[in-house]
Amino acid sequence: MDTNVLKTFVAVCEYSGFSAAAEKLGYTQSTVSSQIKQLESELNTVLFDRFYHRISLTSDGITVLQHAREILESHEKMLEDLRAPETIEGNVRLAMSSSVCNRFFKDDFLEFRKHFPNIHLVVVESGTEQMFDMLRKNEVDLIFTLDSHIYDSEFIICAEHEEKVHFFASVDNPLLNKANISLKELCTEDFVLTESNMSYRKLLNNELATQSLEIHPVLEIGNPLQICSLIKNSKMISFLPDFITEDYYNSGEIKHLPVNDCDVSVWTQLLIHKNKWKSPALNAFIDFYRDVIRK
Repeated sequence: MDTNVLKTFVAVCEYSGFSAAAEKLGYTQSTVSSQIKQLESELNTVLFDRFYHRISLTSDGITVLQHAREILESHEKMLEDLRAPETIEGNVRLAMSSSVCNRFFKDDFLEFRKHFPNIHLVVVESGTEQMFDMLRKNEVDLIFTLDSHIYDSEFIICAEHEEKVHFFASVDNPLLNKANISLKELCTEDFVLTESNMSYRKLLNNELATQSLEIHPVLEIGNPLQICSLIKNSKMISFLPDFITEDYYNSGEIKHLPVNDCDVSVWTQLLIHKNKWKSPALNAFIDFYRDVIRK
C-alpha cells in the first residue's frame, strides 16, 4: 500500500473535501480523486458517502482513517530513524528532460548531497515517451516529466506542480509595444524553439493545430538556456516555461509577450511505477524532492 495515497486520504478527511486537499498537497483534484478510487479498490470498500458537493466518512472510512494515521506515523518514525546520512546509501536512477535537470540539479542537489552523501544518483536525459518505457522496463527508478498532466494507474505520482509558460522577447522588441498579441500574429515572427519532440514544444504545436496555425522556427535547439541567450540579444522570440527564463526575466533582459489566445498548461511530475520496491535511498530522494517540487 502506497503511503502517498494514505496521505491523500487523510488530507481529504482533515480538509473536508477533495479540492481543499488537492490545494494543500499541490495536486490536481483529478489526481486526488483517482488516488481515493485506487485506495477504495485496493481495500474493496467505500470510504466516503457523497452527497452533492459534500462528503462524509463511511464506517469503514472511519476505521481506515484511524489505521492510516498510525501507518503514516510509523512510516515517518522509520524515516527519521533512517535519516542520518551515514545510514542511507545506495543508487537512484532518474530519467528527465534537460530542462528539468537544469532546474532541480543545482542548489537543491547540493542540499540533498549534504543530507545524503552516500546516495549515488544516475541521471538519464530523455523525452517523455522514452522515460515511461524505461520506467516500465525497470531501467530507471523514477522519472521527472515536464509535459501535460499525466495520470495512469500503472504509475504513482509522488509530487507534481503546474508550471507557467510564456512567449518572450528581448526588452527592446517592438512587439512589446502592443497591449495584446494574437497567436496568428506571432506566427510571422522569427522563432527560436526547442526541437518539435520536446514536451512544451509539442503542447504548443497542439495549440497551434487547433487554430490551423503553424510556426516555422529559424532555429531549433535542445538547450533552453542557449535559447534565452539568443533571444535577449536579438529580435527573435521563443516559448519556454518560466522557471527556465526567470533569471533573464528578473534581470530585465527579457519580457513576456501579451499573447491572449494561447492556453498551454505544463506540469512537472515525479512518478514511480506502482510495483517498484522503494529502497531507503529511493525513499530519501522522493521525500526530499517532493518538498522541492511543491515550493
